[in-house]
Amino acid sequence: MEKLVVALSGTPGTGKSVVGEHLAKLLEMEPVELSVIAIEGRFLTRYDDDRLSYVVDEAGLRNYIRSLVLKKRRVLIIGHYSEIVDDDILDKIVVLRLNPVELAQRLLNRGWPLKKVIENVEAELLGICTNNALSEHPSEKVCEVDVTGKKMDEIVKEVADVVTGLRPCRVYVDWLNDEKVVSYVLGLEASQL
Repeated sequence: MEKLVVALSGTPGTGKSVVGEHLAKLLEMEPVELSVIAIEGRFLTRYDDDRLSYVVDEAGLRNYIRSLVLKKRRVLIIGHYSEIVDDDILDKIVVLRLNPVELAQRLLNRGWPLKKVIENVEAELLGICTNNALSEHPSEKVCEVDVTGKKMDEIVKEVADVVTGLRPCRVYVDWLNDEKVVSYVLGLEASQL
């Protein structure tokens, strides 16, 4: 089987882990959760109390991923900071995008603190994961898939089609042009004041 290295990115709560699990089976790839590797491999530098999250040793994690890819050949790297994968070993990075209103509801239903919900909803509104991917990789390797309102099998098929070239790899999601979405996010921010 030919070599294939794909990164699956997206704001926390967009469905990366579940989509990644199904996609890895479908495409016969080894799934690698960056957050699990960071914790188990001790690629953490400290805990950031202000952001309520760990700070990752990106250089160490990057080297680990490189060595893993050389051994496994078909790897699906899953994580909201998967743009750290070196470009020379990466075939594509697919960013899952989710309407910020739906994302906020999903995170609130999970019991996330409002501060973290707002941080992640703002990141989705601004397309931070896509922008990070574009800052590390050429645009022809960066693909978005809007998962809003879609069922799991539909999302997995769409991502698989993008990875295999049956659908175009493109960046196309822009929540900032949706007045209702922007108003919702501004309302969330105001509720924090």
